[in-house]
Amino acid sequence: MDSAFFYDYPIRKSMKGMVAMTLLTNGRIFLGTGENDFAKDLRFADGKVVETGDDLKPAEGEEVIDAKGRLVLPGLIDAHTHPKYIADALHGVACTPPDVNSIAEMQAALRHSPAFGAGKDVWIEGWGFDETKLKEHRSPTRADLDQVSTDQPIFIYRSDCHSSVGNSRALELAGIDRTTPDPVGGKIERDDAGEPTGFMREVAATQLLIRAKSAQSYQADVDNLVQSSHHYLANGIVAIGEMMGRKKPYDSWQLYTDAVTRGFLPRTTIYYVFDELKDGAALSFKATDQLRVAGIKVFMDGSISGETADNTRPYPDGKRGVLLTDQDKLLAAVEMAKAAKVQLAVHAMGDAAIQLVLDTTANLTPWLSETPSVRIEHASLLTDAMFDQINRAKMNYGLVTQPIFFFAEVASYQAFLTSSQYQEIYRVKSMERSKALVALSSDAPCTPWAEPDSVFYSLYAAVTRRAANGEVVGPEEAITVGTGLLAYTKDAALMGGFEENGTLVAGKNADFVIVDQDLFTIDPTEIKDTRVAETWVAGQRVYQRAVGEGN
Repeated sequence: MDSAFFYDYPIRKSMKGMVAMTLLTNGRIFLGTGENDFAKDLRFADGKVVETGDDLKPAEGEEVIDAKGRLVLPGLIDAHTHPKYIADALHGVACTPPDVNSIAEMQAALRHSPAFGAGKDVWIEGWGFDETKLKEHRSPTRADLDQVSTDQPIFIYRSDCHSSVGNSRALELAGIDRTTPDPVGGKIERDDAGEPTGFMREVAATQLLIRAKSAQSYQADVDNLVQSSHHYLANGIVAIGEMMGRKKPYDSWQLYTDAVTRGFLPRTTIYYVFDELKDGAALSFKATDQLRVAGIKVFMDGSISGETADNTRPYPDGKRGVLLTDQDKLLAAVEMAKAAKVQLAVHAMGDAAIQLVLDTTANLTPWLSETPSVRIEHASLLTDAMFDQINRAKMNYGLVTQPIFFFAEVASYQAFLTSSQYQEIYRVKSMERSKALVALSSDAPCTPWAEPDSVFYSLYAAVTRRAANGEVVGPEEAITVGTGLLAYTKDAALMGGFEENGTLVAGKNADFVIVDQDLFTIDPTEIKDTRVAETWVAGQRVYQRAVGEGN
C-alpha cells in the first residue's frame, strides 16, 4: 500500500488563508509534565500547541473535535530503535514464536515470503530467531537455508540483531569463504573443515552480509524506510532514535534525507557507530526539526541471550562474554563526542561492561547541559553499588532500558545468569530513583517478539513485571503507569534531544496520540492490549485505526 495514503493530509486553513485553530475537547489529556497532570481540552494551530485547559470555549470558525472521553497522550518516542532493521523486517519473515518454533518451520515460513521466487537478485529476509526457542536448540546454518534456495540470497537476523545467518548465495555476494578473516569484534563461525557455517556472530560479522545486501539496492532501502512510516504511526510513535548510523555502504544521513523527501514522517535522531567515523567533522549535517545527528554509538559488549554480554561471572558453559571496547577506545569516543557536541551512547548489557563505562566516565565533566552527555544503552544489570556511583558522579548520565527484553527473553536470562544477577535485571524503579534520566525504549526489532516496539507491551512489562510466560520478574522494580508514560514522552524527549516534543504545553509540537482505553484506570494486565486509535503529527491526523485493523 502507498504509505503516502496515511499522512498526505492538507493543512486546514481558514477562509482568510490563515492556518485555522483546532480544539480537541472532551478528552482525558495526559500532558506529560508530571505523572498526574491532565486536562480536558487541547487547542492547536500551525503545528503547535496553543493552550490546554478544562473548559476552553470554541472560537468563531474553529474546528472542534470531540475526543469522546478517550485518553490522549503526547506523541510517543522510541529513543533507542533500529528503523533500518525494522524497515527490512516489515517486508521480511518473522522467525519467532508462536509461528516458528523449529528450523523446519523457519524454512517453511521463508518459502512463503513474497520475495521467494521473485528473482535471483532479490534477497529473502527474516528476523527474530533465538536458538534456545527452536526445537533443535541450535542456530540455523547456511545448509539449512540452502534447502530453501541456493539461487536467491537469504539473510536472517538473530533476535538480538547482533548476529545473523546467511545461505551460500548470501556468503558468495559478501565475498565470504574459508579464507576470509574474522572482522575485529566479530566472528565468522566455521565447521570442523574450516568452511563458514553461515552464522555471523556479533555486529561486525553481521555487517559483512548487510553491506552486500544494502549495496545491491539503495533505492530498495529508501522505499522500505518510507513504507515503514505507517508502522510507527500505527503504534503512536512520532519520534525515533536510529542507533545504528552507518557510513558504509552509504551514509545513513542520505538514506533518511531521501526517505523524508519521499514522505517518511517520524522525527529522527541518528547515532553513528564510532567504528565507522574517522573524525568528528563527519557528523556535521544541517539539522531540521525532523532530522538531526544526535550522537555517537559505542559497543562495549554483546547480548545476554547470545551469551556475549560481558559479565563478571561466566555463563554456565564457561564463557564470560566479549569486551568489544577497552578504556582507551571509550575515551577516544568521548573526545569525539565532546568535540562534535553530541551525545555518547554506549551499548552495555553485562555488569562488567557497565562497570567499565562508569569507572571510565564518572569523574569526567559533562559537555552537554540540556541532555545527558553519556547514555548507557540497555543497562541490563545494575547493582546497588552502580547506582551509588551514578548518584555520586560528576557525569550526567542517561539510562535507556528495555522491559520488553525480560518480557520476551526471560528463559534466556534465567538460564544464562546467576540467581543474584537475575535479581538485578532491568531495575526500572531503582533507575527512576537515581540521579540519571531514564527512558524506556524497544531496541526493535532486536528481541524475539512479534510486536517488538509496542509501547504497550513494554509498559505492561514495566508496570506488572510479568514476562510473556507469566513469570513475575523482580516485582519490587515495578513502576506506575504515569512514570512509564513519562519515560516514553517527556523523559524520552529529553534523552534524545527532541526539544519540541514530549509534553503537550503551549509552544510544543502538536504531536499526540489517542488510545482506545484508559491506561490509568484499566486493570494493569490489560495494558498490553491497548491500541492506538489516532496519531497526530504537527496538528495533522496522520493515522486513524480502521475497524478490525490489526497491527
